[in-house]
Amino acid sequence: MGRLDRLELENFKSYKGLQTIGPFHNFTSVIGPNGAGKSNLMDAISFVLGIKSAQLRSSQLKDLIYRGRAMQDDDEEVTDGMAIEGRTNNPKRAWVMAVYKDDNGNEIKFTRSITTSGASEYKINNKPVTYAKYNSTLEQQNILVKARNFLVFQGDVEAIASQSPKDLTRLIEQISGSLELKAEYEQLKVQQERATENSAFNFNKKRGINSEIQEYQRQKAQAQQFEKLQAERTQILVDYLLWKLFHIQQNIQGYKGEIDEHNDVIRRRQREQKKFDSELKEARLEQSKVHKEYFQMEGVIKSKEKELEEKRPALLTVEEKIFHSKRKLSQYEQDAERVRKDFDRQTNHVVELQSELDKITRSAEQYEASLRAGGGSNKRLNAEDMAEYSRKREAANKKTVNEKQRLVNVRRQEKTCRESTHRLKEKMEDLDRRRKQLEEEKLAVSDQKEKVGSYVTQLNADLEAARKELEAAVAERNSINQQETQYNRELQETLNKLTVASVDQRESEREQKMKECLESLKRVFSGVHGRLLDLFTPSQRKYAVPVSIILGRNMDAIIVDQQKTAIECIQYIREQRLGHATFIPLDTIVVKPINDKYRSFMKGARLAIDVITYNDKLERAFQYACGNTLVCDTLEIAKYICYEKNQQVKAVTLDGTIIHKSGLVTGGHSDDILTGAKRVAEKRRADNIDELRRQRDDLLSKLNNLSKSKRRGNFEEQKKSEISGLESRLKFSQEELSVITRKLESINSELNFIASETNELQPRWRKAHSDLTNFENQITQLENTIHSIEDTIFEDFCAKIQVANIREYEQRQLQLAQEMAEKRLKFTTLKSRLQNQLKFESEQRKEAEDRLNKLEAAIKNDTERLTQLGQEKEQLLRDKKLISDQIAEAQNALNEIKESFDEKTDAVNVAKRKLSQITKEIERMMKEIVNKESDIEKLEADQFSIFRKCKLEEIHLPLERGSLDDIPIKDSRFQDDDEMDIDEDDVLSSNRAGPSSTATSSGWNVQVDYSSLTDDLKENDGIEIANEFEKKLDEKSAKMEEIAPILKAIERLDGIEQRLHDTEKEFDSARREAKTAKDRFNNVKQKRCKRFRAAYDHIEKNIDRIYKDLTKSRSFPLGGTAYLSLEDNEEPYLDGVKYHAMPPMKRFRDMEQLSGGEKTMAALALLFAIHSYQPSPFFVLDEVDAALDNTNVGKIANYIREHASDTFQFIVISLKSTLYEKAQALVGIYRDQEVNSSKTLTLQLDKFQE
Repeated sequence: MGRLDRLELENFKSYKGLQTIGPFHNFTSVIGPNGAGKSNLMDAISFVLGIKSAQLRSSQLKDLIYRGRAMQDDDEEVTDGMAIEGRTNNPKRAWVMAVYKDDNGNEIKFTRSITTSGASEYKINNKPVTYAKYNSTLEQQNILVKARNFLVFQGDVEAIASQSPKDLTRLIEQISGSLELKAEYEQLKVQQERATENSAFNFNKKRGINSEIQEYQRQKAQAQQFEKLQAERTQILVDYLLWKLFHIQQNIQGYKGEIDEHNDVIRRRQREQKKFDSELKEARLEQSKVHKEYFQMEGVIKSKEKELEEKRPALLTVEEKIFHSKRKLSQYEQDAERVRKDFDRQTNHVVELQSELDKITRSAEQYEASLRAGGGSNKRLNAEDMAEYSRKREAANKKTVNEKQRLVNVRRQEKTCRESTHRLKEKMEDLDRRRKQLEEEKLAVSDQKEKVGSYVTQLNADLEAARKELEAAVAERNSINQQETQYNRELQETLNKLTVASVDQRESEREQKMKECLESLKRVFSGVHGRLLDLFTPSQRKYAVPVSIILGRNMDAIIVDQQKTAIECIQYIREQRLGHATFIPLDTIVVKPINDKYRSFMKGARLAIDVITYNDKLERAFQYACGNTLVCDTLEIAKYICYEKNQQVKAVTLDGTIIHKSGLVTGGHSDDILTGAKRVAEKRRADNIDELRRQRDDLLSKLNNLSKSKRRGNFEEQKKSEISGLESRLKFSQEELSVITRKLESINSELNFIASETNELQPRWRKAHSDLTNFENQITQLENTIHSIEDTIFEDFCAKIQVANIREYEQRQLQLAQEMAEKRLKFTTLKSRLQNQLKFESEQRKEAEDRLNKLEAAIKNDTERLTQLGQEKEQLLRDKKLISDQIAEAQNALNEIKESFDEKTDAVNVAKRKLSQITKEIERMMKEIVNKESDIEKLEADQFSIFRKCKLEEIHLPLERGSLDDIPIKDSRFQDDDEMDIDEDDVLSSNRAGPSSTATSSGWNVQVDYSSLTDDLKENDGIEIANEFEKKLDEKSAKMEEIAPILKAIERLDGIEQRLHDTEKEFDSARREAKTAKDRFNNVKQKRCKRFRAAYDHIEKNIDRIYKDLTKSRSFPLGGTAYLSLEDNEEPYLDGVKYHAMPPMKRFRDMEQLSGGEKTMAALALLFAIHSYQPSPFFVLDEVDAALDNTNVGKIANYIREHASDTFQFIVISLKSTLYEKAQALVGIYRDQEVNSSKTLTLQLDKFQE
């Protein structure tokens, strides 16, 4: 045998990722702390070997997939051709692979996977297989999944120890395979019992037939006496039939003469009918021509209207484009006017700046010329004076150095302050100019905003008006559609009613035909009362439905006084081909007596016969039709009577639900029930087809008017297009208004900013101006101090050069250069500022000129486009007017055609009336002929019936010529449309077979000899003669009825003897079948018993030895005793198997009274004995030593160590060292907390000495 080498799994329960467990040796012990995953290893082995998920501590396969923290690495591996899933937080797949080595060392890889959908996949050597193939391969290695002969789950030991004898029997059946024969065993057992019953039944049937044979022999004697009386009655019947035949022939000749006269009149009327028919065809032809012209003209009008509607959207589009173009043109003109004003203003500004620049340039040139002209007028000093001036200036500088230093600082501050003051002033001037420009722009934008706002208001008003028109159009269309839907529904209902009325009319025609037949029967035969439907009325309308159900097919039954009358009526109907009818003879029907207890049985229930009114003399017929049937108000009352009170009575509720005597319930409504109820409640229906047709025509006219009242063309689409245009214009205008508003807000914001800047700059300017004044005052003071010192030092020198003070000289000499520089700088500054401003204004002027050119070009283009759109609009208006005129002309032509059509229709109606009149007259004459022919057919049918009756009953009529053998059983001139329908309970029926053409005795070459009739019989055809004949016949019939023989007794005697012969054959066949079934059953029984016995004997033989091995010790070398006993020795699998175990040195006790450890040892002995019958190559035990002490654990370990071999492998999960220290190898299971997964370690103990 092979062995389990190792186990490979991925993401199974607590085992995360791909792990390999093993290899497993002959005796491998699996150890580890609680919760580490030992039992999950047991589940993995069970899972891969095909055990269901319910037995693996989970409700579904998906629960077996690992769930936990994500692994730290996301690598993907491939092992043995199987792709390993990427590590994720929640794996979607899991698999377990058991590597099994057979006797030859070949590996067989059994793999079971859990797919993402939660299903199982099976593979053998990485090839997908079905579960059946997978299980078959395991069974070839003697691994039986159903018997679970390879593993013991945790807790199974206690369950086996405490199981009942029946459970032990089932366990042995699974191991032995006898359970597979259980279904076949039970099936054959049932077949054997059924065959035995069939044999007994045929035996009893054979005895009953023997008693029937004796009874038929007695009836044969009575039949012979009856035949004698019948011959006497036949002679009387011959005379009666001769009398009837004679008078029938006389009446036929009289009717034929009247028919010839009517035929002459009909031929004249038919010629007139052909003339009127040709006139009607011509009138209809003219009408159809006009009608065709009418529809053609309507088609022309519709096409023109469609063309007109196609023009309207185009016209609307053109008008929309014109509107947009005008609006754009107006906007462009406004923009152009504003840009033109800006251009003119900027042009004037440029001219002014250029003029000012030219003026400054000329002034600068004049100044330079003046300087050149006056350059030699200044007085100059000699060298001695200049040297003295220098000495004195040096002395003065030394004395005024501090003051001059202060003066330089103050002047620098004064210059800075002056520049700051100048900048503030220029900035204030620029802000003022910008403010004025913004105020002008604000006025223009405000005016534009007002115009756009008024335009938006106008668009909103137009849009609201257009929407109201659209809503009105939609409401009108919905109203028309609702009316049209209502009219169509009413029209459909009217058409349905008209169809039903036509059907009812046809049914009424059949009903009328039936009534005519009934009137004929009443006229011809006495004792005919009428149909049952016409002879009663329900006491209340609510009883119509239940009464119609109770009476059922008897509603159309005809009530007659005697059975004889019923037979004659049937013969008459058959011969006259008047249809089909059922008869209720009052003298022969069997009526069950009314049970009076049901009249007051309970409230809400009453007899059906009590809820109808009828003539008392017809009571027997209604008692027969109604019986003891109850009419109940509700279904609960009917259930209470039939079920709780157990009354064998038929009950019908007001809604039509039926509870039959057998308890069967029938309910619901059908057309037949409703029709029957209507017939009972109304008796007849008067359907006015002309009124329905008028309603139909009226509704068609209303629908036609509605179609005309609908707006021509797609008005809603036009309005929607108009609304869409208005909405787009409104959206554009609103956006423009929003832009203008934002622009106005921006201007206001900028104005506010300018105002705030101005308010902020004015204090700063005033402060700077004040500071500048202070600096000027300081400069004046310092200059006066310096001037005083200089005047003291230069007093002599000034007198010498004849100047008031030294500053006059210096000013005269130095000021000239300074003034020249200042003047030149001023001219340069002014020219630069004017040139820059002129350049800026020129660029602004150029931009304005470009905008103005673009606006003028756009105005020109829009003006041309507006002209083109106007021409298109005029063309569309002309086309629209032309089409409208054409529609008006076509409408006038249509009205003329309609008038012509009405005239043609009137002509057709006149021709129809004339043709109808002549047709009705012909039909009346034909009906009279048919009535006469019907009378002739009746007489000839009576004649044929008499001849056929004589032939069939072998009545010998006296004939002058021919033979009754020439009379056919079925006349070839008559057709048998339906077969005879015989109802139950003595109710007689007729069929529609009968003569369809004239038939006389001469047609069959038969002439009757009436010489035996007396003159009185030939002259008198009164009813008295017939009554006298019938009285004589009745007397003979009464005597025959007293005998009441069974005429077919002789035939039945032969038939019963044949039945006896057939029954004997059936009896022999049943006995053979019973023997065959018994043999097959015994064969399966022996096979099942043999399999069970083989397993039981093996287990029973080994159980004691194994138990002794497990329980023996040094103190008790013989060990305990264990054995099995059967409760049923003949068929042991039908009853229990008891297991007895007596531990060493203890008396016999029941298994329930043993201790936990003793039960475990006994259960293990039983498991090892069962496993030894059909041993699997390995045996997996999960903590079977939980209830054992160390001594017993050691015994188990020694037993396993002794029996573990290459052909018998043990894998034991245990927590006790006494057991796992005896193992050849250890598989340690621990919990890796870092990855939240179970991990394994393998240690081979054979390498270590004990």
